[in-house]
Amino acid sequence: MTKKIGKKIWIFPDAYLPSKGSLYPSSSKSKVYGHESLCIINPNLVKIKLEINFYFENDKPIKGFYQSVGAERSLHLRLDKINIPNYGSLPREKPYSIIVKSDKNVVIQLSRLDTTSKYNSFMSVLGWGDDV
Repeated sequence: MTKKIGKKIWIFPDAYLPSKGSLYPSSSKSKVYGHESLCIINPNLVKIKLEINFYFENDKPIKGFYQSVGAERSLHLRLDKINIPNYGSLPREKPYSIIVKSDKNVVIQLSRLDTTSKYNSFMSVLGWGDDV
């Protein structure tokens, strides 16, 4: 790849893992409930390593979750399914923010599926990125 695509730091100030809610009707055989995902694309010819940190209004941050993404691959990292060392799962129904640092330029988007009412909602947004 000749031109850099993406950024090395991505910030998502508005994150919120909704209640599990009701089963979302899906054409796949998997059971889909309310969740958030970091949708990551690695356009590089090498595997990348991400450091993901979570920040809360009134609690200490949760730091040190690491994830890799293969060369020229995409990953939809379900935040309701991650297990953070020395912490466990992210809390549901508690606002937080996310800072992702990558060793190479990537593009990251945050998506949220909320299935807590009969009118399911889906939100997706790009964060703020920087090359620092």
